[in-house]
Amino acid sequence: MAFEQSPEFGDGGIKSRQSLRDWLVKNERVLYAVTGILLVVALVLSLRVLGVFSGEPGGLDGCVVNAAGEPITATARADNAQRLTSVDGCFFFPELSPGKHELTIEVSGGSSFKQAVEIVSGQAVELGTITMP
Repeated sequence: MAFEQSPEFGDGGIKSRQSLRDWLVKNERVLYAVTGILLVVALVLSLRVLGVFSGEPGGLDGCVVNAAGEPITATARADNAQRLTSVDGCFFFPELSPGKHELTIEVSGGSSFKQAVEIVSGQAVELGTITMP
């Protein structure tokens, strides 16, 4: 398209409405394609922000015991979530996003344990018994 075929703007308005109309008609398919692409990108980004593409949450559970095999009170952390073990030494995170997480278990007194875990969508990952020193 030559420069002289483009619509001209000046003095606060369009100089030739016919040239603008002609330009829009000639480029209608391109405008629809660009608009469609922008709408799809906006939709995908919106759904991603809302967490639709991350999948169903998964769970994580385990039990913490001392060297003698007795349940102990500890704090379990997975990302920003935190749980205190119950009287039987067990913890459960019912809703973690699918993917890689780091589990940290801290016992009052200073000992700690770290382990990378992979959360699977719609499933609970069972760590079993973790023995703390």
